Amino acid sequence: MRKNKKAKVLLVGAMITSLLLSGCGKKKEETEVATTEAAVNVSSIASMEGAASDITVISRDGYVLSDLTGEWIEDKYANQRPLCIMINNISEAMPQSGISQAAITFEILVEGGITRYLCVFDQYDNIEKLGPIRSARVPYVQLAQMFDGMFAHYGWSPTAQEMIENDSSINTLNGIYLGEIMYYRDNSRSAPHNVYTNKDLIASGIDYKGYDYSHSDNYEKMFSFNYKDTPLNSGNPATKIRTAFSEYYAPYFEYNSEDGRYYRYQYGVPQTDDVTGEQLSYKNVIVMFVEYTSDEDGYYRFVSWRDSNLNAYYCTDGECVLVKWRMDNGVPMFYYEEDDKEITLNPGNTFVTVFDYTIPAAISIE
Repeated sequence: MRKNKKAKVLLVGAMITSLLLSGCGKKKEETEVATTEAAVNVSSIASMEGAASDITVISRDGYVLSDLTGEWIEDKYANQRPLCIMINNISEAMPQSGISQAAITFEILVEGGITRYLCVFDQYDNIEKLGPIRSARVPYVQLAQMFDGMFAHYGWSPTAQEMIENDSSINTLNGIYLGEIMYYRDNSRSAPHNVYTNKDLIASGIDYKGYDYSHSDNYEKMFSFNYKDTPLNSGNPATKIRTAFSEYYAPYFEYNSEDGRYYRYQYGVPQTDDVTGEQLSYKNVIVMFVEYTSDEDGYYRFVSWRDSNLNAYYCTDGECVLVKWRMDNGVPMFYYEEDDKEITLNPGNTFVTVFDYTIPAAISIE
């Protein structure tokens, strides 16, 4: 379901631009001129109900709205499949490199009570350094498939290996086989926490494997976005979000009202990107409760993505709302609990914590 009752609009030519600008007094370069999808003239635009700010622009010359962030990106990325990459997240891996550029970051439990990231990039031809990169686990492979993404990793667990080798539809970029074609080791760090890649090596690996950069015909996007920043008006504050995966690992986010972003902390310090030196921050934070299961040895962790219908918290602009999530057409979708209406995220990057539903008290939002 899509929440837009406003007039959908398209950009038009310079003649209409000139006429509209004479009526509103804005500079040409500061104005996005729009008309309805149906054929209309300038007078019909002027007589439309509502303010000009209520008009939703769905097209802009040379740009498209990203499926992963809801922000304008160059139209060359319009149908580009994302890069989904395994990122190390233990203390020896800090600070990570390049992950601040990810459109979406998922944090999921692996064995031993630690977590790893799946970082999802809608643009990866501008990455200077990305890593450290670790081995695959099944839930991350499944997420990459949901995004129709190319899945980058270095090594795998036995169950992930079996899954990948038995499913030819998974476009895997495994460092065990690609080696220096796509990855390199930073000798300033100790193995196995020293595997990295960059834009040139990413392209080299994809081209070597011969993968298609374009989405498949059955691709379904995961999130819907507001056209502009829209407050939740829920009345539920969310200025500090704490996710205590264990007694010793309890990362958290703090909301900054000046820029409307959530800043991340873990291992007791601000979490930074080694490339930029800046603290990681996110426009949206989702805490998604799931059922975790284990293999027969009780070691490797799996996520029950299907038929869960469990709770999630969506946090943005210093507020949160309780929602439900469920699988829809093979993709986890988020819905408002009260009326089953699909939520729309605010434009920007998103962090998703995939948390054990059996310990909800370990999450605190205040």
